[in-house]
Amino acid sequence: MNFATITPHRGGERNEFFKFCMEQLVNISGGLNSYLMNERPTSNEPDLIPRIKKGIDLAKRDGYKAVYIVEDDDYYPKDYFQTLDIGEYDFVGFSSTTYYNLRNRTYATFTHPGRSSLFTTAFKISAMDKFVWPPDNKVFLDISLWDYAKKAKKKVKLYEENPCLGIKHSVGLCGGKGHRMKMKNYDRDLKFLRSRVSDDAFEFYSKIMVML
Repeated sequence: MNFATITPHRGGERNEFFKFCMEQLVNISGGLNSYLMNERPTSNEPDLIPRIKKGIDLAKRDGYKAVYIVEDDDYYPKDYFQTLDIGEYDFVGFSSTTYYNLRNRTYATFTHPGRSSLFTTAFKISAMDKFVWPPDNKVFLDISLWDYAKKAKKKVKLYEENPCLGIKHSVGLCGGKGHRMKMKNYDRDLKFLRSRVSDDAFEFYSKIMVML
């Protein structure tokens, strides 16, 4: 299956995260087939959806059959695409997500049966044929995508063990409440973070913590 990645980024809002995301893309895919939707925003309204729509249009134009959403501030291991193999399915993702808040060094794992977080969602472009896009300023696109997949009876696969890490930080325009919340587990000595990410990612996130 030939696929591309789509990374929405509000140009200039969180450049350090974006730069590290580019390094991750090189590590997990050689930096190929990456659509970076990084134009500067024209307002303070969320604009995730139009960026992803544009990325899908570009990938379809260029002949790709599937797309993976790679968000600009989250952690992906080098074998991400092997772990989340789309194969014969229309939609793939993970049924749980671990989030880590860099501001207060807390973390928690959440289960969400029936759907995946957006940053670990992939789908075939052809499976979106009857998807009705929410308004451009909607922030929880993952819920809309997975509700559609269920109602349209698409072929889905939700893996249980999620090797990625959702990073919370409150830098730039953030749609989810997790960026402001203290989660139930504390990581004052950073042992948990070190155990979940690569050495270069740990070095990066440790540097960001000092800046927040």
